[in-house]
Amino acid sequence: MINPAEATREEVEQAIVAWRAKRDERLAQDKIAAKLKKEEEQFKSFILESFKQQKFEGMLIDGRTTGLTSKKIPSVCDKEKLVAYIRQTGELDLLQFRISNPAIEERTANEVEVPGIEYVDYYDLFDRKIK
Repeated sequence: MINPAEATREEVEQAIVAWRAKRDERLAQDKIAAKLKKEEEQFKSFILESFKQQKFEGMLIDGRTTGLTSKKIPSVCDKEKLVAYIRQTGELDLLQFRISNPAIEERTANEVEVPGIEYVDYYDLFDRKIK
């Protein structure tokens, strides 16, 4: 690919046209995939409920076995107790660090500075039809 710093206007225009075409193609495929995913999830939900309610272990069809699996995963049932525990022990490894943009933006709008946060530029493209 061409060095963006040395690209001519024509080369950038060609890239825009190619990007738009690929984006349109992907968006069309995304719609198809989303519809298929929805249908797949409906079947899966039905099968899960059938297996759970009828206590099926599994079924063998066409040389393949489909069965129900289960695993225990942690879930916060009392946020206040969890937060108190983390404050008491300092065990921050219990958390996954991902900031909440709306929470940060709300504080910034209220002129509250959150330590350890900075704003960085994020670049993306827009593509609008001109009326």
